[in-house]
Amino acid sequence: MPVQEILKCKKMKRDIINESILVVGANGALAKETIKQLLHDGATKITMACRTATKGEEAKEEILNEFGKKDHVELSVIGGFDMTNPLMIEKAIQELPSDKPFDIIFLAAGFAVFTDGYQAVNWKGKKVEKNVFQNMVGSHLTFLGLKKAGLIAKGARVVLAGGEGSRGIKGMIESPNFTSAQELRDYIYLNDAPKYNPMNAIGVSKFCGALWTSKISELEKNNMEIIWFSPGLTSGSSGLKTLPPVKRWFMNNIMFGILGLMGQSQSPSEGGRKNADCLEGKIGANGNLLGAPAGKSIGKITDQTPLNPLFSNQDMIDEFWSILGELMK
Repeated sequence: MPVQEILKCKKMKRDIINESILVVGANGALAKETIKQLLHDGATKITMACRTATKGEEAKEEILNEFGKKDHVELSVIGGFDMTNPLMIEKAIQELPSDKPFDIIFLAAGFAVFTDGYQAVNWKGKKVEKNVFQNMVGSHLTFLGLKKAGLIAKGARVVLAGGEGSRGIKGMIESPNFTSAQELRDYIYLNDAPKYNPMNAIGVSKFCGALWTSKISELEKNNMEIIWFSPGLTSGSSGLKTLPPVKRWFMNNIMFGILGLMGQSQSPSEGGRKNADCLEGKIGANGNLLGAPAGKSIGKITDQTPLNPLFSNQDMIDEFWSILGELMK
């Protein structure tokens, strides 16, 4: 069924009351709001995977203060999910309870590197652009670790956090425009990259997520659903935490306020509601790339594939998969 028809039809909601849910990057502003919506809809077992247990417990307390403590709700926290530290991710997965695989997995961990120049994560003798590593390679490592540990249930729904920057937002983020697979490789390994622009770098990292989804959803189509999903531009992003305090305050309180008044951004609760709908199976199917309409940062959830021809470029997909393979050896 074409994506356009999938978006129009009313999908059957998953029975989240009886399902086990994992949210990676659960202390992020949008992830917290997504968890609140899932609890509101009846979820009873959610594991919050965070960089540190301390951050996770703080997020848990905030959620329960708003939602209220319920005897039937199990909200557990585990630290160690540092998306730039593969060894920590591996250890953290080993510490997850093994009695019940996860039925729903939200790979929501991500970050934005707001610096004057490129930063890198060094792994397996490779120097990898940090946004790509944090926002995609770390999620791939997490996915592989969960699968190896038998922690992904048959028929599970896996949602990777996407972003409209992957196809560009006019006046905000340039559309990733690699002319060849080699150019993509050179960018990721920082052999040859344009002048650093934090917003454009975020867009490229989300673009890599779309390539990953296209590949992994085909490989796993008989086992699970894998969807790349963006609810649209959302204020209050934890990804801004690397900004200096004054700039962070300006972005969160002034810039996003202006964008909200212009109808170009939404609140975390609005974004969380859309994320929950996707996680619960109300929208989207295996292999979908979903986000805001062309030329918009928010709006009706739309198939993103036609908005960037490179999303379906097999050379790009294969090249990124090859790079991931090199980093997993």
